[in-house]
Amino acid sequence: MATIPRQMMGLPNSPSFRYKALNPAYQSDPRRILGQQLMQQGSSSAPVQTPLQGLGRLSSALVGAFLQKGAIDRQVDREDERTKEIMGMIPANATPEMRAFAQSNPEAFMAAFGQSIFRPKSEVFTQDLGGGTVYGTQTTGPFGNISQNVSGFASKPKVQPTQIITLINPNDPTDFVTGDENSAEIKAALTSNKYQLPSKSGANINVNTKQETEANKVAAQNGMAQIGELQKEVSSERELIGRLDISMELLKGDTQTGPLTNIITPFKSLGKELGFLNDKQVTELSNIEVLRAAFAYQIPRMRVPGSGATSDFEARLFTQATANMSNTPEANKVLVIGMKKLAERKREILKMKEKYFETNKNLLGFAEFEENNSKPIFNKYDTDQQYDQAIASGELKTGDLFFNGETRTFEIVE
Repeated sequence: MATIPRQMMGLPNSPSFRYKALNPAYQSDPRRILGQQLMQQGSSSAPVQTPLQGLGRLSSALVGAFLQKGAIDRQVDREDERTKEIMGMIPANATPEMRAFAQSNPEAFMAAFGQSIFRPKSEVFTQDLGGGTVYGTQTTGPFGNISQNVSGFASKPKVQPTQIITLINPNDPTDFVTGDENSAEIKAALTSNKYQLPSKSGANINVNTKQETEANKVAAQNGMAQIGELQKEVSSERELIGRLDISMELLKGDTQTGPLTNIITPFKSLGKELGFLNDKQVTELSNIEVLRAAFAYQIPRMRVPGSGATSDFEARLFTQATANMSNTPEANKVLVIGMKKLAERKREILKMKEKYFETNKNLLGFAEFEENNSKPIFNKYDTDQQYDQAIASGELKTGDLFFNGETRTFEIVE
């Protein structure tokens, strides 16, 4: 086998042979091989019989040298092109040291740069689940596949009960201040010496009654306004719950999601148009398209009403925070059940508020009432014994979502 000739030092067009992937092309170049053979014939030391034979040897040597020079020039061109490609990979903000390294060690730089491109990227993620916040690490692969590792769950701080009091102006029964006893407004009213707590003595009974009546009217109006807003929200989420139910049924039916599904679905759609898919494949494609539409319906509903137009950045965050086609089916099931649980909790709070208002004619003290009478949205079990007891008592049923304290993950009861 022919060997790579030693680099001709001092010649500007001499190849460096430092690209291993390019050297076989030079080695197998038929013109170079022919040129080497002709040069060997031309450099023969055998006696020349005739002048014509000597002229033939000289011609062979010259033609061989020309062919070898052409092979060297082509190798130089290949190396120059490869060098330009590698130097073009250098980021615009690269340091002089990085550029010098790429220039002197192009193949090592190319390998290191390739590894950096395909290295998964990790970042911290949080997700609000109503009763608290899930946090952990989110890893994004080189092809866009996302995986999340939940590290923990931070419960929302309990709302401290408030003591609502009313201060009145003894000289004007219609002038009163109502609020939390620790609020700045109440403290300022007490400091002014203009207001005082209603007296329980008979002398002030008429004043108290009138003042309390006015305060009750205001409290009743505020309560009705809160219930009215919550009724609108619950009513608007009825269709969302329907879409969540559709999503869950399709996921239970093994409709696939994930990065690979995202990539091949457009090709399946094209195959359907061309008539390449069988009936089963057409049904699977239809389920994927329905699921994609159901997911897309959920995203804009995450925007806070009255917060204005949603930016592209916010839309991407909403997409990551809810079920989407890039997640695995298992992750989507958890997210869909979680969103449905939050919607159901909002409906439960509405019923509690309506019942509380019917009894008390206002919503003062409702926060404490809700805290004492409502169950957590997601149950947490730290041991197998706790989980088994919950199953046995009926607290957990098939399809329920719970937080596994041992694995620090949300799971669904199978």
